Amino acid sequence: MTKSDQNTGSGEGQEPERPRKGRPVVIDSQKRRSLILEALDSHFQEVGLQGMTMAAIAQRAGMSKQTLYTLFQDRDALFDAYLDDRFACLLQAQEVPDERLGFADRVRLLFRFDAPAEAWELPVALFRLAVVEAPKHPRLARRCLEEGPRSKQALLLAELERARDRGEIRVSDPKAAAALLMDMLHLPLIDALVDPNFRPETEAWRQRFELGLSVFLKGIS
Repeated sequence: MTKSDQNTGSGEGQEPERPRKGRPVVIDSQKRRSLILEALDSHFQEVGLQGMTMAAIAQRAGMSKQTLYTLFQDRDALFDAYLDDRFACLLQAQEVPDERLGFADRVRLLFRFDAPAEAWELPVALFRLAVVEAPKHPRLARRCLEEGPRSKQALLLAELERARDRGEIRVSDPKAAAALLMDMLHLPLIDALVDPNFRPETEAWRQRFELGLSVFLKGIS
């Protein structure tokens, strides 16, 4: 057998060829951020807020804790980013009131009743944390107020001022009226904060909303 035959033989006794290592998959920072926020949400559904450590979230997202810290300096920064995404989604889903509509119909477009209950569990848990530990989490407390109830109240104020300028309603203090109307239309925050099992039913919330709006309009007419 020639040397050439030996090299082209069946390969018996030869060392198996080792698989070549490919380059690691590169994930851009935006994709990595999305993976982390998805991991945050899904991990919360399993363990609750108490088990939300940076190490656990990193493991859930399939990355190292060091990688997680390159994007978020601490847990509050991570919660901030989650709230950013949550409120941005709500803003995108919210219909822009048509100025040709009457005041009541424009207000109806500012509220949604079809969001699944589980979509609110983590935001409410963060709000609860912000209330209980505001001195420890001042940034989180501010975000929950500014992007939550105060944001909606600002939209109501804009509609009240527009309605007043058009002569649709008569109101001497739109700012105070917006705060009152917000309390009448919004879900009871106290119930949501103190009762972990609180789950608003869509139709019950809708009926409460319509009753509050009706009482408000009759009161200022």
